[in-house]
Formats: sequence, structure tokens, C-alpha cells
Amino acid sequence: MRHLLLLLLFVSCQGLAAEPLRVAVAANFRGTLQQITDEFEQQSGYRVTLSSGSTGVLYAQILHGAPFDLFFAADAASVQELAAKGARATSGRPFCYARGSLVLAGGNGDLAQLSDPTLSMSIANPVTAPYGAAAMAVLARREFAAGSNRKLVRGANVVQALQFWRGGGTDLALLPRALAPDATPIPQSWHQPLDQLAIALTSPTANPALASYLNWIRSDTVRTLIFDAGYKPCP
Repeated sequence: MRHLLLLLLFVSCQGLAAEPLRVAVAANFRGTLQQITDEFEQQSGYRVTLSSGSTGVLYAQILHGAPFDLFFAADAASVQELAAKGARATSGRPFCYARGSLVLAGGNGDLAQLSDPTLSMSIANPVTAPYGAAAMAVLARREFAAGSNRKLVRGANVVQALQFWRGGGTDLALLPRALAPDATPIPQSWHQPLDQLAIALTSPTANPALASYLNWIRSDTVRTLIFDAGYKPCP
């Protein structure tokens, strides 16, 4: 009986070790995190599953019990609210991993196009996507009031907004720089800072894979990868 119990315990531990990390990531950071995660998996042997969407949608899923181990948001507020509510955030404090920036894609590269009502525009849904909210703040500026009647297409997230523009559905798009690195930068003073925070939702002390992943995310190597992808250092 003793040997049987030891065998069952061993099998159970093996099963836990085989479980992949479950990471929720804002759509704007998905491509960058995939590259970071691929290197982590190769070096560590651990497996990681990424689930992507707008920050607001992922936040709601976490509040309703979605079994994620880690959450990379595109803002600060949603992560800070999770920490304040104690909602699954059992393993420490939020940390900033990147500061995003907004760009204007399409047209002739002149920001004055934002006042042209004949040029259609795609953005992420401002209700659930921080980059969409930032885009609306830019469009609401007084100097662009003449363009307020333009056709405005809202994607479920920034990736869908990018697809609308690339597919010819809109003339312009306001997007994260990481998704359109050659586009025209938007002054950061035109919208709220896009500080992107993350938080562990399960305890790293009980999950060696999560502890290892968090160490990797905070490493100089990953910091360089994030900056090279078009993000700025955290303040």
C-alpha cells in the first residue's frame, strides 16, 4: 500500500509539472510575448499557453474565475483594481513591464489628416481596449474637431483595428507603435500614459514554472526584446 501511495503521489506531481502556464496577454503585446515565451520554453522546458484579447475582456474573464496564472494588461488601472480587490491576485504586487505609444498609420504621414472627415479611421474599442481609449482622446482634440463626422470603425482589439486598415476597410488607423513601427508617432502628451502592468494570479512559491517565467520576464534579455519591439521603458 505504501508503494502504491508513493506511486500515485509521483504521478500526481508529474501531472502538475506537465500543466502549462496559462498567461492572459493584451492583444497589443501578444506578438512580443510570443517571441519572449518561445525562448523561455526552449531554455526551461516549461510550457506556456497564451490567451489574447483586449484588456477589458481579459479583466472580466479573470473576475469571473478564468484560470490564468499571469496577466499582462495594456494599462495600469485594470491590474491595480485586481490587486485592490484581491481577485485571484495572491502572489504579490503589480509590476510595469512596458510603456506603450500610439501611432497614426496610413495616408501621407501628416497628423493633420486627423481633421479630415473624408478619411475613415479604425481604432480598438475604447470601452475595453486602453489603446482605443487613447485614440479617442487624440480624436477629441480641438484641432481635429472637423473630422468628428468621419467613418470610425472600432475593432474588438488593436489587432482587429490593424486588420481593418491593412485590408483596406479604412484609410487610417490609430495603433500601438509595436504593431505599426514605421507609422507616424502621436505625441504622448495627447493622451493618458500607456503604462502596461502585469500581475501574477497564482503563487510563484507553489509553481516553479511561474517563478522561472517571472524571472525571465524581468531579465535584461527580455527588457531588450521589449524595447526592440517598439515599447519604451517604464517610468
